[in-house]
Amino acid sequence: MAGAEGSAGRQSELEPVVSLVDVLEEDEELENEACAVLGGSDSEKCSYSQGSVKRQALYACSTCTPEGEEPAGICLACSYECHGSHKLFELYTKRNFRCDCGNSKFKTLECKLLPDKAKVNSGNKYNDNFFGLYCICKRPYPDPEDEIPDEMIQCVVCEDWFHGRHLGAIPPESGDFQEMVCQACMKRCSFLWAYAAQLAVTKISTEDDGLVRNIDGIGDQEVIKPENGEHQDSTLKEDVPEQGKDDVQEVKAEQNSEPCASSSSESDLQNTMI
Repeated sequence: MAGAEGSAGRQSELEPVVSLVDVLEEDEELENEACAVLGGSDSEKCSYSQGSVKRQALYACSTCTPEGEEPAGICLACSYECHGSHKLFELYTKRNFRCDCGNSKFKTLECKLLPDKAKVNSGNKYNDNFFGLYCICKRPYPDPEDEIPDEMIQCVVCEDWFHGRHLGAIPPESGDFQEMVCQACMKRCSFLWAYAAQLAVTKISTEDDGLVRNIDGIGDQEVIKPENGEHQDSTLKEDVPEQGKDDVQEVKAEQNSEPCASSSSESDLQNTMI
C-alpha cells in the first residue's frame, strides 16, 4: 500500500500543473488567432447583405468555379452551408469584398442563405488566389511538389501571398515586421518610394568585381568600394518611376541632415517590410 501511494505521489509531481490563469490566457490566444484568420466573420449568416465588407474571411470553390471559369469568392457562412462538400481554396481575409455565392458566376448553384443577389459584384477584385495559385511562381499552397520549407507572406496592397524566397529581399529572421509591399505594388504605387528609403529591408544580391547584380535580374547597380570595405550608394540604373525617384531624393536629403546608423540604395527598396 505504501509503495502504491509513493508511486502515485511521484506521478503527481511529474504532471504539469495548469492554473485557471493559464487556461484563460490560452483561450484568449486562440480567440486572437481565430480573429486574425477569420476577420470576425459570421459563420451562420451570409455577408452579402453587408455590402462590400471592410475585411472578411473568403473562400473560392474549385468545384463550382474551376480554373477557366470566372473567379468568384464566397463568405465563411456560405462555405459551410452551400459548399460544405466541395473543394475550397482558403483565401484568408481580404478587403472590400461582397459574397458571390449563387450569383451568375455559379451556373447551377443557388445560395441557400441569401438567394436574392445581384448577378455580379462589380466592386470585387480578383487574382490568381481564387484559383488556388499564389506568389510570382503561380503555385498552390501547400505545394506537394515543393520540398523547401518556406513561409508565405501577404502583400498589404494587392493581398497576394508570396514565398519568402521569391520576394527579392531577405525577410527579417525574427519576423519583426508588420507589413510587406511586393515588388509589383512598389512599382505601381510610386509614392511608396518616399517611405521605402527608411523602411525597406536589404535586397538579395551577389557581388562580383564591384558590381551588385540583383538576383531577380531587374537592373544592375555599380557600387564603390572604399578602402574600409564599406559600400557607398551610387547612381541607380533601374527603371524607377520618375516620381518615385524624386520622392526618394527628398527623403535622402532629409536623412543627410541627421545621423544614421546605416544606409541603403534605391535598388535595395524593391520590397518594403514595415
